[in-house]
Amino acid sequence: MMAGSDPRVLGWGHWVSIGIIFFLSGTLSLVYQVLWMKELSLLFGSTAQATATTLTAFFLGLAVGGWTWGRIAPRLRRPLRAYGMLELGIAGCVLFYFVLFDLYGLVYPVLAQEIGHRREVLLIVKFLLGIIVLFPASFLMGGTLPVLGQHMVRTPETLGLGGSALYTVNTLGAALGAYLAGFHLPPLLGFDLTYLLAAGVNGLLAAIVLAASRRAAPTRLEPAVARTMAAGPAPMALDRIWALAFATGFVTLALEVLWVQMFAQVLHNSVFTFAIILITFLFALAAGAALAHNLILWRLSPRTTVCLLLVAGGVLVAVTPHLFYVLTDGLTAIGSRQGWVGYQIRVFALAGMVILLPTVVLGAVFPYLMKLSEAHGRGAGWTLGRLAAANTVGAILGSLVAGFLLLGWVGLWSSIQLLGAVVLVAALLVAASAWAEDRRLAILGCAALVAVLVGAGSARLPHVKLVKGQRLLGSWQGSSGIVTVVQSGENRLIKVDNHYTLGSTLAIVHQAHQGSFPLLLHPAPRSIFFLGMGTGITAGGALSHSIDSVVVCELVPEAITAAAQFFSPFANGLFEDPRVTIVAEDGRVYLRTTKQKFDVIVADLFVPWKAGTGNLYSKEHFETAKRHLEEEGLFVQWLALSQISSDELDVIARTMTSVFPLVTVWRGDFHPTRSLLALVGHERPSPLRSDWRWRQILHPTLQQNEIIPSRVLSAYGGNLTAASGLLGPGPINLDDRPRLEFQAPVTQRRVAAGQAHWLLRDELIDFYDRLRSAVPAEQDPYLSAIDPKRWPLATAGLIRHRLHVQKAAGRTEQAAASEAELKALLDSLSDR
Repeated sequence: MMAGSDPRVLGWGHWVSIGIIFFLSGTLSLVYQVLWMKELSLLFGSTAQATATTLTAFFLGLAVGGWTWGRIAPRLRRPLRAYGMLELGIAGCVLFYFVLFDLYGLVYPVLAQEIGHRREVLLIVKFLLGIIVLFPASFLMGGTLPVLGQHMVRTPETLGLGGSALYTVNTLGAALGAYLAGFHLPPLLGFDLTYLLAAGVNGLLAAIVLAASRRAAPTRLEPAVARTMAAGPAPMALDRIWALAFATGFVTLALEVLWVQMFAQVLHNSVFTFAIILITFLFALAAGAALAHNLILWRLSPRTTVCLLLVAGGVLVAVTPHLFYVLTDGLTAIGSRQGWVGYQIRVFALAGMVILLPTVVLGAVFPYLMKLSEAHGRGAGWTLGRLAAANTVGAILGSLVAGFLLLGWVGLWSSIQLLGAVVLVAALLVAASAWAEDRRLAILGCAALVAVLVGAGSARLPHVKLVKGQRLLGSWQGSSGIVTVVQSGENRLIKVDNHYTLGSTLAIVHQAHQGSFPLLLHPAPRSIFFLGMGTGITAGGALSHSIDSVVVCELVPEAITAAAQFFSPFANGLFEDPRVTIVAEDGRVYLRTTKQKFDVIVADLFVPWKAGTGNLYSKEHFETAKRHLEEEGLFVQWLALSQISSDELDVIARTMTSVFPLVTVWRGDFHPTRSLLALVGHERPSPLRSDWRWRQILHPTLQQNEIIPSRVLSAYGGNLTAASGLLGPGPINLDDRPRLEFQAPVTQRRVAAGQAHWLLRDELIDFYDRLRSAVPAEQDPYLSAIDPKRWPLATAGLIRHRLHVQKAAGRTEQAAASEAELKALLDSLSDR
């Protein structure tokens, strides 16, 4: 990587070599960002506020780094060596994170306990901790563009071409980093090994650059002077250029937040889905930078070019809601019957059709501002540092304003159209400064702004898809999603992001059963914790028991508001009972930061392929739950078997048995196609007490006149701990290796394509049969204190479940045989 004989001229070989290195640097930066977001979500929670504070801390480091290193860069005699030292420093900071994350994993729960669960104070604490953890590395990352630009761009008139080229390859590398971190590295290596690999590559890049810097000629340090301009329009003032950089950063990141929310209305919120959107977004920004580079080569009027880009970008942004609504057939869920590969192609195609073009056009503005800055004759490092800092500060504010203000104030569609209008106003300001040069620009900008405002006011798009017979009762839009309550005949539903149903009144008995049944397994439950609330009907089921306190955690604040307003009559007094405390917080974080212990912890039905849900099935989370159980306490994990296959059940079960000394299995119902199952982790391996309260309760799917009034023991599926060979060797779900979060979405798509099956019908019956065969009642230590005369009740429950499956499948002869077997068993029990 030798420079040419003229130190102001760098050869193509040098540009290509540096381009490859800066491309990989961008790749590593996005890998780090994705991993840091994951790590801090485990520490701070998977709430929108926690995500925003993490992003703000990261971008603040980039902004301060760009500004600071931009001031330093012009004074560097060997900027290439300084760049190598920056990359080396980033590698060192990343390695230091192993210490920092472990330290703050201990410190944060202690601080949260002292502060209490006051959301505003906790947000400040999270932000300050995020600054301490993320600032060092992000500060160094922010310096890479201005320092490397100082080395590569030797003359003021090449700032636009050189700066846009560097920005293009770095952003394209970032898209690759998003792909690797979003699809491959965490499930393949785990987070720790991914960190080590990225840090190692960073160190290797630094070594290469430092070695090359020894052969590079020193940069000639010349005082920055304004260029002498030929007759013509005066150059745009630097403060206006920085304002445009700020505005483009504001709009671009605000749009990313809003577009993610938009796609959430039709896509399953998995880790892969939004990796696809992020990859598309970053690729479009890189393409925009490449477009800016080519526009500079065409030698067009800079102000005219920027104005036209802003006009086109503003119009394209404003029409994205309408385009999205049309392409999704009115917010219809995407890929309901597509396999994994087909689903990815469909999402990439939709993202490309909706956001690619507006992002490319807007993405060309920031790098093109480098061309506008040439007229001021400042050093490349100084100029790039200022532009990057302004752009990043805008990005911080844009993401915060979009997520926490615009969505709640004006809603999703209007927020996007408002940002389109903001871009057009920026275009008018540029046109005003070029009034003498071309008045047509101002006319064009005004016409576009009027068209956008008229179009936004005349076409109101719905934000929820309603089918015939449904009506919207209420809706709330916020950073956590769009929450709606829909009336469908006699049924009332609460939804998040259009297609994800939290619960409904159609299954009141089932939901109440999920909250009530676990308490029957404890000898004297007094304090209960519910991880997840939904409609509140499940937690309300616990209030039928003689208990002292109930704590309910719900991640989505708007869901609490919706449930209290529209589901209070069905929740058994949950929202009025003085024994109940409802907290808007990540349930996992709440357990980590509270001193309280509970007799029973009930974990709700979590969709396993939803992004962030895998954290609630990890070994570390189960260990936290175990530490917060009182003596003889129970942790109850409900599973919807219509959402997991036997592979996912095996992972969850293996993970729970690695933490709890005893794990038992209980049937939630006898439904053939929507079965529920509870894995119960016991704080200690005590047998079921002989003086246990033998209540005659009915399962939700049984009627009083059915052949068996089911006792609790008929729901017993078996002893999973004693049946150690049933699960066999295999992986468990760890925070560092989130297998479920990456495995479940693939399974979901395979089931949709008919390539796999959920754990239902005969497959579920087979699981219960194998569990009973592995540990018969006479060998089950959990039943050792129970009168053997009662043991056949568990078999009766299994036969009842098999009977429902056979009837649903139309297997009349098999159902008749099962019914006869059940009657004979019940007769023998009555004889005893």
